[in-house]
Amino acid sequence: MIIQSVKLVALPNAPAYQSKVYRAHLDSGEEVDLFQQLWDVPLTPESLIGLTPEEARRKRTERMLAVAEGQH
Repeated sequence: MIIQSVKLVALPNAPAYQSKVYRAHLDSGEEVDLFQQLWDVPLTPESLIGLTPEEARRKRTERMLAVAEGQH
């Protein structure tokens, strides 16, 4: 399953820290919520196109660790 497009989707009635999620449309026709948007770890939705959901999650984790270590 490959990500064809990603959009930020607002969640109704969610607390401020959980206001948006990255929703991916896969080549299988399925839609999946990948992860929450974090303002301190900017990751453009376009940078996830062509990846699998697992690769996208790994990319986000690597970005979070880089920011935490001061390597942004």
